Amino acid sequence: MTWVLRLGLLALLALRSYAGFSKTEELECMFLGYPDLEYDGFDRTEVLTEKNFNKTVFAEDAKSVIFFNDVEDDDPELDQYECFLQLSAQIMTKRGYNFYTVNTTKEVKLRRQEEVEKGEDTIHVYKDGYKIEYNGVRDPETFVSWLMDIPDDPVTIINDEHDLEEFEELEDDCVRIVGYFEPGSAALKEFEEAAEDFMGEIEFYAVVNSYWARKVGLKRVGEVQMWRPFEESPLFAPTSVDTEEEFEDWVEKHKEPVMVKLQLDNYFNVWRDPEEDERMVLAFVDEETREGRAMKKLLDKLADENSEHAGTLEIILVDPDEFPLMVDVWEEMFGIDIEEGPQIGLVDISEKEGIWFDMSQVNLDDPKKHSDSNFEVLQTWVDQIMSGQISLDDDDDDDEPPPPPPTKSGKKSKKEL
Repeated sequence: MTWVLRLGLLALLALRSYAGFSKTEELECMFLGYPDLEYDGFDRTEVLTEKNFNKTVFAEDAKSVIFFNDVEDDDPELDQYECFLQLSAQIMTKRGYNFYTVNTTKEVKLRRQEEVEKGEDTIHVYKDGYKIEYNGVRDPETFVSWLMDIPDDPVTIINDEHDLEEFEELEDDCVRIVGYFEPGSAALKEFEEAAEDFMGEIEFYAVVNSYWARKVGLKRVGEVQMWRPFEESPLFAPTSVDTEEEFEDWVEKHKEPVMVKLQLDNYFNVWRDPEEDERMVLAFVDEETREGRAMKKLLDKLADENSEHAGTLEIILVDPDEFPLMVDVWEEMFGIDIEEGPQIGLVDISEKEGIWFDMSQVNLDDPKKHSDSNFEVLQTWVDQIMSGQISLDDDDDDDEPPPPPPTKSGKKSKKEL
């Protein structure tokens, strides 16, 4: 994951002067595009250890941003992290947040307590007793914007048109869950407590009267539905699901959408290695072009028609216009021409390889006339992926010669390691 983190930092330019002052006084940060934005030189971060972590972070009314890292003092990335943290702190300490760092190499017990993987650099926000993980790129603008948008409560009660619009506008951005409850009921409380564990990842809403319930398609008290991105119909929770633990189990089981759009604030939650039984399909689609819009409609239908594969098939939708600095990196990584037009392939991010669909098989010049045939050929390709007929493992076997027999010394070949 380290190489991905470095790429995510391209939006941040850090320059260092060696004038012999303290660590923060000698740090010079320049943020492109904001000529009047300057780091004022004050250190607003503190180091937390196992001894002071709980009493600091979980103090009443505390709002804490904690950067868990294993970056050493002589690491060339240190200044980049410092610029990111210090400028974010300069803006957000005025709004009640405190910023801390935890060295996960030294604080092993603390790393395990907060469920941070060994060698991982991650940011947790602790607010009102909730822990929220930040999965976006490490630039101050994206992070501060995300931090300001964290809701005060884990569940938003839809009680006017503004709340309804907010719910509907998130249609393809994230997983949304909405339930119909009696106001102040025990079931609503259980729903709210379950929502706490998914803050920053899933948006939870509730309605507490029949008028707003009808607006979101709920008919009876106790009904809960999950809307996944790019799917036309929601999933309904079983009537037996009515406790915190049951809500959490149901959400955990069904929260993975078939298709998700890569964005700045979900980058590291999406751009990651797939699970062992998960196939990851990457689709580069410029929605401002005619071919891109036609391809996007095909992918919308593909995601909806393959909802039964949620959790085992993940289509990552990428609009290259939203990541201009990464286009050359991705083209070199996968050996494709993104600017030529839509591209879709089965990929392995760690190995930087993919099997790419032959786009000449679809007609995007007259998509209405060829909509059925276009979808059929794409669906056939997905079926072959899910059945194992198309596999990156098979591709590896075709490209590499068979391993040599073991030597007498008993040493293993590279293939066997």
